[in-house]
Amino acid sequence: MIPRRDALALLGGLVATACAGTRRGVPAVAGERAFGLDPIVDLVPSAGLGWLVETRPRELFESPTLGPAMAMIASPERVAAFARRYGVDLYRASQVVAAGFAHATLGLARGPLDPAGVEAAFVARASPEEQHTVERGVTRLRGTVGDEPEQVAIFARDGAAIERGQPGPLQAAVYFAEGKLRRSLPALRAEPLAAAAMRVGDAPLRGFAPGPFEGAWAAGLGGLLRATTAVAAALRPVDGKATGAAGLTLVLLGAWGPDAPGAAERLDAAFQVLADDPLGRLTGLNRPVENARASGDASAVRLDAVIDLVALARGLRDATEATAAEIMRD
Repeated sequence: MIPRRDALALLGGLVATACAGTRRGVPAVAGERAFGLDPIVDLVPSAGLGWLVETRPRELFESPTLGPAMAMIASPERVAAFARRYGVDLYRASQVVAAGFAHATLGLARGPLDPAGVEAAFVARASPEEQHTVERGVTRLRGTVGDEPEQVAIFARDGAAIERGQPGPLQAAVYFAEGKLRRSLPALRAEPLAAAAMRVGDAPLRGFAPGPFEGAWAAGLGGLLRATTAVAAALRPVDGKATGAAGLTLVLLGAWGPDAPGAAERLDAAFQVLADDPLGRLTGLNRPVENARASGDASAVRLDAVIDLVALARGLRDATEATAAEIMRD
């Protein structure tokens, strides 16, 4: 798990680089190998996973309800900077996933891309001893960026993956794409996240973290994380509401049993504390479109609210990019 402020920064960065509209795709070249990339989140291994965020940028950006909020964070300058550094035009990406492990971070993007551009960007930022291999249609690039090892896998014109840190997750992702791990399950198809994904439902932006939650994290959400086996959250557009109205769903899995009603009340109270603190006020969580509603059953407690995503986007921008003077002026 990562600190709440870092999680918000991650969300802002992910939206800024992923939720950036659509362009016409590049047709596949005849004879290129087909990989199992849909959904690309199914390339994320479950072993050692700490957190996972998945998004469908095109759907978010084209949404009449959420599009303005997405555009507020996903500025053309920021998307262009990402494209220069990584060779991936995120305007074309239909799916983007980021996943954190103990000693590595894995990113995945699905959509038409230019393999030569991805490789050129890697060579430009990596150390001189970068390595290049092609095996079974997958282009692999290895090198050092800064003081960390970095690897890239390019799946023809259909998608790419990047790994920073200790090698491991990227190799598993390649095996999943090649259909070699038939006896293993990816993160969202293995428990406890499979149940969490089912509970939170389909949405264009979702986040997950498996338990157990220990140390300082065990006290999170009013102490509920101590007994939580997995956390899932989702954002989805709410039709018929004002521009920027987004349904927020938060699910905590656990053996709640007869304590579920009390756990739901504690979850609601914890959300109110978050909404009323300075960061919550900055992101507009204290001014929801519809107030939060908490419920629970034997195996999950759930909170649903309708929030103003424009206010959230502005707050995330201020928390991650703007100067202190800009924040005070707003």
